[in-house]
Amino acid sequence: MDTLNKRAKQVVKYVKGKQVASATYLSKQKEKNKSTTLKLPSITRWGGVVIMFDSLLEGKESLQEMAISQSAGIDSDIKKVILDDVFWERVSSSQKILKPIAEAIAKIEELKEEIQTVLPTSLLLKAEETAVVKSLEKRREFCMKPVHAAAYMLDPKYDRGILSGEEINGAYTVITAMSDHLGLDKGKVLGSLAKYRTKQGIWKGDGIWQSCQHISAATWWKGLCGSEALAPVASIILQIPPSSAASERNWSLFGNTHTKVRNRLTNVRVEKLVGIRANLRLFEPDTEPSPTRLESDTEE
Repeated sequence: MDTLNKRAKQVVKYVKGKQVASATYLSKQKEKNKSTTLKLPSITRWGGVVIMFDSLLEGKESLQEMAISQSAGIDSDIKKVILDDVFWERVSSSQKILKPIAEAIAKIEELKEEIQTVLPTSLLLKAEETAVVKSLEKRREFCMKPVHAAAYMLDPKYDRGILSGEEINGAYTVITAMSDHLGLDKGKVLGSLAKYRTKQGIWKGDGIWQSCQHISAATWWKGLCGSEALAPVASIILQIPPSSAASERNWSLFGNTHTKVRNRLTNVRVEKLVGIRANLRLFEPDTEPSPTRLESDTEE
């Protein structure tokens, strides 16, 4: 896979870097009413390999026509790769494995099943197939922690029945630890959790469950279930950022504010400027869906 990736990058770099080759390729793509250009993968973005393979497969016909043509003056090594049927077979076969990973990277639960379905059609050896499955299992363990199970269990929008026994035990451990941290009575908190899971007490009626579709889970707990012992624990767990993306954005804001030119700003002033800039983004018009925009509690 690594060798294939290097060869694919070699082809893309060559075509994009040579003026005649690049112009010839774009011309042939235009003749076929295709606007796809060749794409190089980003170092920091794993899915870039998938994008590169997609662009190669989309432009395969144009690349091969260009390699056969004498006018483009293609390097003999690059020409050999472009006209090699084994190379294209491996790109296509590898893409079948890589694409579901890129599409399901946020859905780790479904990923293993999807990959195991396509693995038999790949060119991998049996030992390599086993290594792929083990790698996915290891990644899932890295991504899915007990706190995620606790958040899933406490979010009223989701079906808590899909959690395994091990995940439920992990969620109980997190909830108990958070109760200790907040100085709450663990017995009362777990008793409240039992009523929540069996839809007793304030959770008996349908109305309270229907309301969770219109507000965030943390607001639901604070606003409608605030009288329950479990509410402070649930509210805090459901407000923990699920990834480091928020921290990364925060560091970027600090870096853009406290620059070499403005290095005499005090810590307090930098913090205030970053706070203002971050909150002003919330008032920007929502022209398109954004994974970085905070969830709103209103429909307007």
